[in-house]
Amino acid sequence: MSSGLFSRIFGTTLNSVFKRFTITLFKTLLSCLISLLFVQLPTLSRYIMALGKENDTHLKQKRLRAKLTDDLDPSSPYRAVEVLNELQTRPEEDIETLADIPDMAVKRFADRETMGVREVLGIENEKQPNGKVFKKFILGEYKFTTYREAHNRIGAIGRGFLSLGLKKGDRIMIFAETRPEWILSAFAAFRHGLTVVTLYSTLGEDAARHGIEESEVSVIVTSQELIEKLEKTLEKTPKVRHVIYFPGSKPQAEEEPKNKNNVKFHPLAKFEEQGKNADIDEETLKQKPSKTDVAVIMYTSGSTGTPKGVLLKHENVVAAMTGQRERVFPIIDVDNYVYVAYLPLAHILELSCELLVYYSGMKCGYSSPQTLTDQSTAIKKGHKGDLQVLRPHVMSCVPAILDRIHKTVNEKINQANFFQRQLFYLSCKIKVKRLEEGFESPHLDQWIFSRFNQLVLGGRVRAMLCGGAILSEDTQRFIQATLCVKLFQGYGLTETCAAGTIADQYDTSAGRAGYPLVCCEIRLENWDEGRYKNTDKPNPRGEILIGGKVVAAGYFGNAEQENNNFKEINGTLYFRTGDIGEFMSDGTIKIIDRKKDLVKLRGGEYVSLTKVEMSISKLPFIENCCLCASLSAEYTILLVCANNKYMGNYTEKHFGNRDWQKMVDDQEFNEQILKEIQDACKKGGIQSFEMPQRVRVVTESWTPETGVVTDALKLKRKAVEEKYKDDIEALYKDEQPKKTSLKEKKSPAATSGAEEKKEPSTATLKRDPMDVSENVVADDENKKKDA
Repeated sequence: MSSGLFSRIFGTTLNSVFKRFTITLFKTLLSCLISLLFVQLPTLSRYIMALGKENDTHLKQKRLRAKLTDDLDPSSPYRAVEVLNELQTRPEEDIETLADIPDMAVKRFADRETMGVREVLGIENEKQPNGKVFKKFILGEYKFTTYREAHNRIGAIGRGFLSLGLKKGDRIMIFAETRPEWILSAFAAFRHGLTVVTLYSTLGEDAARHGIEESEVSVIVTSQELIEKLEKTLEKTPKVRHVIYFPGSKPQAEEEPKNKNNVKFHPLAKFEEQGKNADIDEETLKQKPSKTDVAVIMYTSGSTGTPKGVLLKHENVVAAMTGQRERVFPIIDVDNYVYVAYLPLAHILELSCELLVYYSGMKCGYSSPQTLTDQSTAIKKGHKGDLQVLRPHVMSCVPAILDRIHKTVNEKINQANFFQRQLFYLSCKIKVKRLEEGFESPHLDQWIFSRFNQLVLGGRVRAMLCGGAILSEDTQRFIQATLCVKLFQGYGLTETCAAGTIADQYDTSAGRAGYPLVCCEIRLENWDEGRYKNTDKPNPRGEILIGGKVVAAGYFGNAEQENNNFKEINGTLYFRTGDIGEFMSDGTIKIIDRKKDLVKLRGGEYVSLTKVEMSISKLPFIENCCLCASLSAEYTILLVCANNKYMGNYTEKHFGNRDWQKMVDDQEFNEQILKEIQDACKKGGIQSFEMPQRVRVVTESWTPETGVVTDALKLKRKAVEEKYKDDIEALYKDEQPKKTSLKEKKSPAATSGAEEKKEPSTATLKRDPMDVSENVVADDENKKKDA
């Protein structure tokens, strides 16, 4: 009997090993075959055909892009090879300040269409399965205004500001969503030397009051939807005297707010009429800003604490535009392409893009996260989202959005039949291999991938500019392959006007952030007692310092105490980014760490929090996560914000129950989630000491309104740690839930035992502005905004 049992065990084991070996062998052979047929043979063919002559595209792909200005000094700055002798700071000689842009644009493109919005035909209430009622918009086609019309409105709004007694050097605040009126009001202010103070419209009452009080503005430009939120703040900000508001999105006229607390409310249309009829002396009208005047005080999103005001001069923003235009616009057909604007204009990336789009004469259609896709929260079922109606060619995005698209498309593919799945993944592997070697795949695009661009982005998107955080290599390759787009990955900060580096159209690398723009230079400074050195071989490493005209004048108000992050070297102002970079042999840079995200454990090991979080976030049921650690800790712990749909699918498959919110206190559930997380870490090359050893799933939604992420969906680590302080302490005390397992609970005998300890633990339902997989529930009035 024992001999038979041994034979069965041995046979089963041998069969299992044989199957694994066969599968591994098959995958290896398939990968080699793909490489041979679609990469090596085309490469050999290309070399044979190019024998005796240079291939221009191949040379551009492999060329040196940036180098040290002094080869003998590793601490000297890196510059793009085109500007080793002198940086470029203007797109053309006649553009010295932001006030010059509208005048130049109307001369060149007076009758060309510029800004467009969709007409609101109606609003209906739609009852959700949970009984709640949400507003759904019925939208028409886009209607555009011309440059001439926009220029006239800029002039009227500017005169309106002057009629309120504002003069050159005074400040106005724009506290609004991304709308044409936002940028028109900004141009009107720039025209007369007024400084624009920007605040994210999703900031809480305390953060908004901080910005209003610190900037001491007397005039605020906003939208009618935000007046109710703003009024609560105005009660505590007595210096505000005027609020100018654009009309709401409702098709019918809304009741005008009444003047109170010494604050006068002006509808924008009447304010423009007031400006046209105002008697302003010619001397005042002729006053223009100089390039060294402060154009914008931009408050950051507060990812590392209280929002900080950054002083951006006209010459800073103009220089940044110069570099961005040189790097991205060679593939942009400005006469025929359309840009979609939906990210917050209070974010420096979106502001830079829209200024550049307006200056270049390109058409721009406005959208919002609530109406962007067919599945967006404010789009009535069966109606088209903005992307499908506008069908843009160019758009900006942040890594969080691309990660959501990656997960969503993967989920849809996994629901297909076996043949379709294998065809997709095989085609994807082939295209990625060809992308790495610099080849196009027109037949694969035509037969397979073009439909994804159509379904997700409208079918015409050719270029995407991604910035704001680190984009994973997997997501970058997946987006490039499946959406058939040129993905320009860049790196910059508010303090450098979103300028730093951007990849060029010929860059075939993944995981890098391009090379220095022609308007700035980058130094690497040694950090952490030699852990990162600019003399490291083969690739120099160190803290990134960005220098040039793009660097802001400093911080404003209370944040001035942090001006030590600005440093002058040989007459050039630099900003210490806090990021650790590594320069590659071709002059491109890779962001490998962030000083504030590096934590040293009790055993002396360094943990890169962001790197670990990026590996974990690839799991489809994880919407966001925060890795926590301290100097006194021996291991890391993880707070998880789950994706409602995917977590429901996961728990139904493994535990037979979609209602995962009721399961999160269970020991078996937590152990299973932790196992999945640790497996994902292993696949991502994370070391064992970096992997979280405890996990807590939370129920609160991580949105900008909850204060734990920014409008660009970047994690506010301090806010998360403060909000979940008790949970973090409990995890380190090893106070994990000690409930009986889910399987045991199914047995009546198991549930009759001793009383179990119960403590609050949870998971999340976070809505995503580019979630193309489901109609995620928004707040009752559809007012919550995600970037």
